[in-house]
Amino acid sequence: MINNIRDAVRLVTKLLFGEKKMPDYQVGQDNATEESDRLFREIKSKAAEGKINEAEDQLLTQMEPENIAYLEIALTFYLGLNDLDTDFLEDHDYSREEILDGVKSLAEDWGISGLEYF
Repeated sequence: MINNIRDAVRLVTKLLFGEKKMPDYQVGQDNATEESDRLFREIKSKAAEGKINEAEDQLLTQMEPENIAYLEIALTFYLGLNDLDTDFLEDHDYSREEILDGVKSLAEDWGISGLEYF
């Protein structure tokens, strides 16, 4: 499942960014704004504290549609969750299936279909 998530993110990244590298949103990068940096810091902190569902809800409600920086934030967020220990995820009521569902949902929002095979 871990590799399926990485492959799905890699495909979305290639199709939307035209790049082979994995997304890695960094605070202060060129396409960042104060709002996107703040959101990224907050959701990353919440996820580290185990408030994963809360972080995901905040991400999804504060994303700006069609803003590529927010897409990169979301993909970086899901990759970060994928790197967490399975026990940590389970202890905080989150699963790898939910990570993959989040990536698929993002892809659909950006016009990419066909990820149901992951």
